Amino acid sequence: METLAVQAAGLVAGSLVAPAVEGGKGIFNCLQRKYAYVKNIRENISKLEKENKYLCKEDEDVRRMLDWNKLMKEKTNRCDTWLNEVENVKQDIEKLKVDYGNISSYFCGLCPFPSLLKLGKSIVKKTAEVVELRNQLDQINIMHEKPQAPPVPVIEKHARKKSDVPSFDSRVETLVEWLEDENLKRILIWGPPGVGKTTIMEILHDRVGKSGKFDIIFWVNVSAIGDIHDVIWKRLDMRVDRNYSADERANMISKELKDKRYVLFLDLDNVFSEIDLREVGIHDEHDHGKVVFSCRYKNNNICGDTDEEMNVQRLSDEDAEIFFWKIVGSHLKSNPDIKQVAKLIINECGGIPHIIKLIGNRLAKNEDPAIWRDMLSQLRSPTMEPLEQLEEFYKAFKLVYEKLSEEMKPCLLYWAVFPTGYEIFRDHIIDCWRAEQFLPSQRNLSWTRDRGHTIVDEFVRKSLLEKGRKWGHFKMFECFQRVALRIANREENFNFFVADDENIIDEDWKRARRMSLIQVRLSTLPKRPQCCGILTLLLQESSLAEFPREFFGYMCGLQVLNLHEMQITALPSSICSLINLKGLLIINCSRLVQLPSQIGDLEHLEILDIHNTSLYSMPVEIGQLSNLKCLRVSFANDAGNQNHVEEPKPMIPSNVIARLSNLEELSIAVSHCSSRYQNAAEIASEISNLENLTSLCFFFPEMEFFNAFIRNSKSWTANSFRSFKIVVGYQRNSSASEFRVFECSAEKHLRFSAGDEFPDAISQVLKQAKAFELIDHQTATSLSAFRADNLQGVEACIVEECKEMENIIDSTGVEFECLKSLQICNLPKLKGIWQRPVESKSLCSLTTLSLKGCNNIEVLFSPGMIIRLSQLENLQVEDCCILKEIIEDGRVDESHTFPKLKNLQLCDLPELCTISHAALEWPSLETVFINPHMKLRNLPNTIRKASKLITIQCSEDWWNQQDWPNNTNRDDFRKFLSFI
Repeated sequence: METLAVQAAGLVAGSLVAPAVEGGKGIFNCLQRKYAYVKNIRENISKLEKENKYLCKEDEDVRRMLDWNKLMKEKTNRCDTWLNEVENVKQDIEKLKVDYGNISSYFCGLCPFPSLLKLGKSIVKKTAEVVELRNQLDQINIMHEKPQAPPVPVIEKHARKKSDVPSFDSRVETLVEWLEDENLKRILIWGPPGVGKTTIMEILHDRVGKSGKFDIIFWVNVSAIGDIHDVIWKRLDMRVDRNYSADERANMISKELKDKRYVLFLDLDNVFSEIDLREVGIHDEHDHGKVVFSCRYKNNNICGDTDEEMNVQRLSDEDAEIFFWKIVGSHLKSNPDIKQVAKLIINECGGIPHIIKLIGNRLAKNEDPAIWRDMLSQLRSPTMEPLEQLEEFYKAFKLVYEKLSEEMKPCLLYWAVFPTGYEIFRDHIIDCWRAEQFLPSQRNLSWTRDRGHTIVDEFVRKSLLEKGRKWGHFKMFECFQRVALRIANREENFNFFVADDENIIDEDWKRARRMSLIQVRLSTLPKRPQCCGILTLLLQESSLAEFPREFFGYMCGLQVLNLHEMQITALPSSICSLINLKGLLIINCSRLVQLPSQIGDLEHLEILDIHNTSLYSMPVEIGQLSNLKCLRVSFANDAGNQNHVEEPKPMIPSNVIARLSNLEELSIAVSHCSSRYQNAAEIASEISNLENLTSLCFFFPEMEFFNAFIRNSKSWTANSFRSFKIVVGYQRNSSASEFRVFECSAEKHLRFSAGDEFPDAISQVLKQAKAFELIDHQTATSLSAFRADNLQGVEACIVEECKEMENIIDSTGVEFECLKSLQICNLPKLKGIWQRPVESKSLCSLTTLSLKGCNNIEVLFSPGMIIRLSQLENLQVEDCCILKEIIEDGRVDESHTFPKLKNLQLCDLPELCTISHAALEWPSLETVFINPHMKLRNLPNTIRKASKLITIQCSEDWWNQQDWPNNTNRDDFRKFLSFI
């Protein structure tokens, strides 16, 4: 309206001067623009909303980018200003939209023009601001790299610097070294509950935290994978505005940790299923990341593959006793009544630190012997409920037990029939499982052995069993054995009776399904116990000298009878009543000279073991045992004939072995001096006709007998033996039946004695052998004479009394990739172990090397051979009268020489001058034993870098003659010395 008025006034005036006209035009244009703000207000508000929508999208994109990269980057100051400006603009726009809504009702009637004009101008102006902000985004550097953050403070576990258990400290030291090794990323600590895994890990956690070598350290007690997620997320202080999925969080965690030095400690004691750490953002691609986890099982892929594993087991007897008295108070040792019971209580604790601590705290400062005796009674009781403090161990066992297959459960419970801490040979308990029909009896023994080995290995892996002191022996942890006994006695038809004294009543015999009288000092047995339901009877190591005549009369259901190491001289005739007996074990009964003829009535007998007795001859009735699958027997020398028979009986009567057509395992151990072994060829011929044989232990005194066996044996021709211990040829000064024990991947041992050729039959067996003994060979100048392809699988080797042997390996080449143990003894012409350049794979697995009585060798190792001995742990050199150097003078890489050698023993080497001309690193050396009478004078300089040295055993006079270089301090060695 104003514009129209102005225009009308101009037309009427007509006589305005030019400047006035020009000014009027300017006013007109201004009024025109103002009118446009009002006229186009609807179009302009729409344009503003459209531009604002675009700006909001770009704002969201920027904020999303900031969130995704928040861990590695941070926003720039300019970006922060832009975001604030956007936020202010968005608020202004919301206010404009409200104002527009309030005046829009006037558009259809009279309108307050000034208000519309003001609003219109604001809309156009704000639109220009929005466009400008959008244009600025292309010119802005949104993010830049974060500066290096300081290490995240460690949340200490407040573990002691030194533990109460000395062995824990050495384990922590080892773990620290592993963490410092950049090639080791995943470390497993495993063992049964209560052995101190968590304590060790807590000490390690605090030790590593204080070292400052890592940017951040995590500790998670895991029950589910979400626990790991949550702890890492919180520890990284990753607070964000939205809820992310698990995959998104894992990706963000991975990005944050990718370039960080971190250690993740995982306590997985209550986890039994697999955890994929990639699901929480822990990747192997993290160059500086480490994971240390503890669990009860040997790694079952719970956290994937591991680079190193530490098995934490029971304390030694000495450590257990020290730990126990430290808790209860050493002053109580002065009470003889308490001290006697304490020893038994310590044994019941089984070397488990947690149990020792729990029981020790209950008895601490208590001077009443009655309380101590009651505690022992509670620990031993198979019927009472467990002590409340030990409930966690019972729960731990039950949890594992309930997850076992139905096949494995009775196998595990069967360990409870033995005394606590009792070591059992693996094949013996497998025999018991088969006889008890825990494993299918219709399968062959070879299958049973393989299946049994797998089950035992599973129990070891689950920390229910541990290896014993003897090879192939195992025992159950004491705390678990008590639980197994309780569970067994609650199972239907599984009743155990495990006696610890001779107070056994008739009711015990009636009720028990499995009875153990092991190590019980029995003066007598009941004449004819009423025990038709008994399945297993274990009498080993009792002092009983004889059985009542009718003792076995009511034991028709018996399946396993073990008479190991008894003092009996004979078995009663009532043994014929054991019509269902499947396993009869008569071992180490040194006074037993004969078996009753009634043994032939045991028609279901599958396993008969009669070795290390004084048995003079096998009764012919053995041939009646048509179901016999395993026969192990050994015989006394001729002097053992206590029957005063005018004509010596043969050890094995003719046609006995031939009649045992179902035999799968046969072991016949004899002395090669016996005149009654003259029918060896006949016995070998009978063995050749056995079709199902898979295991054989036998002495072939003549090579022609052995050739005939390999040529004619139906079993050998049909299939490879699962195991064998074969002796061929006489050996002086040694029983042909005695084998050295080798820990090999398979029990396949061959001893070849007093040969002068290289027979094809020996080669055939040698191809399969894992252990090879070459004794007194008359012509061999090296092992290469037996051809490289025949020796490739050998893991243990003994070469002894071979007069012409000059080198163990010569230029024709045997790589010995699998060889772990090499023993060389009394080779008078031996010049060296390896004649030719050593191949890259040769001796790469060798852990033990022993050299004795080789008086023609001056230098043991060449520099080329040394670099191949990367796995060598034990080196023993004795009685080599001209040996001058262990390592030949030459270029040697000190840091890669003997990296794993732990034990070095040098005895009776009068000309030995030096071990090495260089000061080696010796990163693993622990013990050095030096027998004097040698010229070696530089030992301190040679081993001064040995960081793990524990002891040096030598004579004081010899030690005082050592040369001391300027940079070596005598006092540094004083703590290692042990004079002999």
